[in-house]
Amino acid sequence: MLIFILSVMVVVTSAGVFWRYGLNSALSWSEELGCYLLVWVSFLGAALATSRGSHIGIALVFDRLPLKIQFWIMVIVDMIIIFFMSSIFAGGIKILPSIHARTATTLPIPMSIPYLVMPFSAGVIIFYILVRLITGFKKRNDQ
Repeated sequence: MLIFILSVMVVVTSAGVFWRYGLNSALSWSEELGCYLLVWVSFLGAALATSRGSHIGIALVFDRLPLKIQFWIMVIVDMIIIFFMSSIFAGGIKILPSIHARTATTLPIPMSIPYLVMPFSAGVIIFYILVRLITGFKKRNDQ
């Protein structure tokens, strides 16, 4: 899905540049659609990185700590992430009904479609963090 959205974004943005500078006639919708697709790619990419555990981390000091301290630092960080993602999820759900009646400036779509990615990706991130926490506690109890 990410590759598809990114591909569409590249095509739309390239078409916008070609029409503006090559044909001297701008596409009115290409910039807005490109921005919305960039937001979708960013949020969904964050969810994918969370599912793979591939977010940037500072391992220089962390890897030198005892395993017990590493575990509890990861738990605390995951709880902070859940707190922030819960606020994004709740805020996103709260705003969707009020902006559904609005339409995008140059596209015939309700504004709830671009904003839908916020609660969706926050929910996915919360899910993967909870899975990571549960499996971490299970592994710890098995040892």
